[in-house]
Amino acid sequence: MDVELKQQFDEMGVEPEPSVLDRCVELAISYNIHDATEFVEQWMAFSLSHLHGEDPAIENLGDFERKVLQLRKDKIGSKASAQKAKPYVQSSVAETSSLATYGVMEDDPMIDDYVSESTMESSALHTPKAKKNSGHSSNLKSGVLFSPASYTPQSAKRNPAVGTPTLSVTGKPGDIVDSFGHPKLLAKSTWHSEIEHTVPVTQKLLHKNVPLTVGNLGYMNDLLAERCDDLHDRIDDTGRALVEKKLGETGAAECSWYPQERQALQAAGGLHAVGMIHSEDDGPLDAYSAFLVVIDDDVEDVEDTTLTLNFTRVKSASIFPGQVVLAKGFISRGKTFIVEDIHTERKLTPATPLKVDRELQFVVAGGPFTDSTDLFYEPLHDLLKYLKEHRPDVLVLTGPFLDADHKMVGELAETFDSFFDKMIGGIMEAIGSHTAVLVVSSQKDAMSHSVYPTPPPALRKTYPNLHMLPDPSLVDLDGITLGVTSTDVVDHLLSHEFAANAGERMHRAINHLFHQGSFYPLYPPADEDMAYDSQLALKYGQLKQLPNVLILPGDQRHFIRLVNDCLVINPGRLSDKKGGTFARFLVTPSVPGKVTNMFNSVACQVQRI
Repeated sequence: MDVELKQQFDEMGVEPEPSVLDRCVELAISYNIHDATEFVEQWMAFSLSHLHGEDPAIENLGDFERKVLQLRKDKIGSKASAQKAKPYVQSSVAETSSLATYGVMEDDPMIDDYVSESTMESSALHTPKAKKNSGHSSNLKSGVLFSPASYTPQSAKRNPAVGTPTLSVTGKPGDIVDSFGHPKLLAKSTWHSEIEHTVPVTQKLLHKNVPLTVGNLGYMNDLLAERCDDLHDRIDDTGRALVEKKLGETGAAECSWYPQERQALQAAGGLHAVGMIHSEDDGPLDAYSAFLVVIDDDVEDVEDTTLTLNFTRVKSASIFPGQVVLAKGFISRGKTFIVEDIHTERKLTPATPLKVDRELQFVVAGGPFTDSTDLFYEPLHDLLKYLKEHRPDVLVLTGPFLDADHKMVGELAETFDSFFDKMIGGIMEAIGSHTAVLVVSSQKDAMSHSVYPTPPPALRKTYPNLHMLPDPSLVDLDGITLGVTSTDVVDHLLSHEFAANAGERMHRAINHLFHQGSFYPLYPPADEDMAYDSQLALKYGQLKQLPNVLILPGDQRHFIRLVNDCLVINPGRLSDKKGGTFARFLVTPSVPGKVTNMFNSVACQVQRI
């Protein structure tokens, strides 16, 4: 019994002293509690409710005995005496389960949703039930796999008035809502992996050959001077690439970015200025709030490096805060720069050609994975059913998994880490060992570090086919370069940019990432709650080479785009008030000697869950 108790306490993050553990064993034996899980659950509920989560000690175990164990024993005894004439009548589950300490009453009709089978079978006052099959199918039933322990189980009940939208409004599960690829390739695909492969996963977004992890994480020391240096270097590096793209190597060598001889240059045909776009109020841009911070190492006064932008002569423009641009125009008077043309594109390093010797099937889903009114994770259950039927080679899941802003997250009666461990364990058990699972962290998760870039949360148990990845990530999957982020950068860009005659908005936003060479090029961040760390972003947030496939989940409507020969996918949210969606795509084997065409080699669909 002591080994089982120690294991259960360990899973809750509690390490009791040997003497305390011995006392727990004595109490469990004295009060006829044979299930270590039941004992620890009762203690955790008591500690969270009365002791503010203190660890067990000899002193507080005495209070626990009087207020929980003895009370439980008295209730069972009185109930058994009252039912001597009916020895086979089932007693109230609420009185014999550990959930009595949660405040669940005898006649609460919701008790059945929260009582474990082991607790039911431990009662001596009812006919034992036959044990159910422990296969994967039983794990997919609602409430078994992911529902957390809660202070107030009653509040976890779904309210029909605010539940999932009706299918008549959102469409039917399984509907294909977006597609990409050659019609023949789409038509012949079964979206089922026929042969089991082991897909190697290699992280490519590294600093000093090491990916971002909790072990090498350091933040909250992002000094203002260092941040300014980073922005200066970013203007210098990206600016030179923009000048070289527009003016060529010779023109770039002759171009003075912020010349003092303005009149001479204007007489020669205009002034070129390289700098970073900013907003006067650090909010969304418009035609009147943008200014350009330029580099001039010869001037010490910061105000002398700021130009107010006038867009009255611009035919086409698309700019956002933090963007490095090359502007052409003239200075009429004072510090106002009349923009005639603005250049934002540089030479891109193309993606490595696809080198796949077998067909690979992918499934991509973005969080949240449960409704905003409960923690039942029904969309995730539905996704696991699909995965068990289709068995893809690779599954990509992006957070948040347990959103820190969820209305019920404060009612959990277990740690965030413990709940996340159980969730991942349930996912891996349901999927099995065939599929390579990539879990991408999110700073919105309650159990994650609130910083961007975000390291993956640590798990107590490892799985050979599970890969915990930071946000953002760039990985090689057996010849396919995959970029992925859980941060809604597209929505942030579109909500803060100023655009005029700039083309299709999604294509435009994706191009911003490529030409700025960053998974998150905005500065300051569009989300005020986003803890952006410039040092970490410099090490682990760069996008210097185009991937073959880029995953950008977000609140914008799901989309599939081919941008600069990179397939960009927004799978939508798995749980959404308008109906959840996920994406699936396949990559066909490459033909030796032929240049790979993404349209003929890759098929992709967005499907309603």
